[in-house]
Amino acid sequence: MNKEQDSTRDEYPVVKEGAVVEIKVKGSRFIARVLPIADRENAEKRYEEIRKQFYKATHNCMAYRIDQNIFRYSDDGEPNGTAGQPILQAIDGAGVLETLCVVTRYFGGTKLGTGGLIRAYGEAARLALERSVIVKKTRRKQMRIQFKYELESPIRRLIERFHARLDESVYGEEITMDVSVPKSLHERFVAALTETTNSQAKVIFK
Repeated sequence: MNKEQDSTRDEYPVVKEGAVVEIKVKGSRFIARVLPIADRENAEKRYEEIRKQFYKATHNCMAYRIDQNIFRYSDDGEPNGTAGQPILQAIDGAGVLETLCVVTRYFGGTKLGTGGLIRAYGEAARLALERSVIVKKTRRKQMRIQFKYELESPIRRLIERFHARLDESVYGEEITMDVSVPKSLHERFVAALTETTNSQAKVIFK
C-alpha cells in the first residue's frame, strides 16, 4: 500500500461498548462505569446524568479525554488528586480517546488514606476499561461532491482508492455524494478528483 492510500495514521482507539465494574476496599464500594462520548458537551451531560442517578452515593468522581488537548477530571469532594487524576491515568493507560469514566463510591466506614484512595479509584477504572469493547475510529473530513452521471464510475473508484466513506448519494439532475475522507488524505483526494474529472466535479466542504 502506498502513502497515498494509507489511512492508518488517522486511526485512534475509542470505546464502542463500556463496562461496569465494582470492587470493594475495606467496606467501601467503588463502581466504575465507562462510556463512549462524542465531545466535551456530551461528556458533561452524561456525567451529570450519572450524578443525578446515583445521588445517594458518597462521591461520583470522574475523568474524560476527548483528544490530546481536551480532558477533565473531578474528585467530587474526595481529597485533591486522589480520584479524578487516577481515573484519567487509567484512561490514558488504555490509550483511548472520546471516553468518560465515572467511579461511584459508597463509603464503608473506614478511611482509606490518600494512597488507598488513589489505588482504589485507579484500579476500578482500569478494570472497567479492560472489560470495555475498544475499536479503531478514523479521523475524517466531510465533503459534498456534485457531478454529472458519466463521472460516477471514476469517482467511485477514487472513493475506494482513498478509503473514503460514502455516507449518502442523491440522484437528481446531477449526482450529489456526501463523502467522508480520512483527514490526512483529503487534500490528495481533492487533487485526484480535480484531475480525474478535469475540474468538472464541484466540491463543498461541510
